[in-house]
Amino acid sequence: MVEVFSGSYFEAMNVRNLLEVNEISVFTQNEFMSNIEPWVVASGGLNAVKLQVDQLDLDAARVIIEDYLKGINDLVDIEDK
Repeated sequence: MVEVFSGSYFEAMNVRNLLEVNEISVFTQNEFMSNIEPWVVASGGLNAVKLQVDQLDLDAARVIIEDYLKGINDLVDIEDK
């Protein structure tokens, strides 16, 4: 598994949903602790949730995440298709 994203709980869940809609399996690290004690799992509590994907899905996941961060790809666009 390769880490492809780290962020707040809510942003990480958005990215995870985008990846899963595109049939990419995602492992979410620190999902629950990031809400309870984010400073325990990350310095200052920032970017506490980490998303990991299989090495085979790495390139596709990076494209999806880059588009998301640019505001190009979101769940509204996918649901309209």
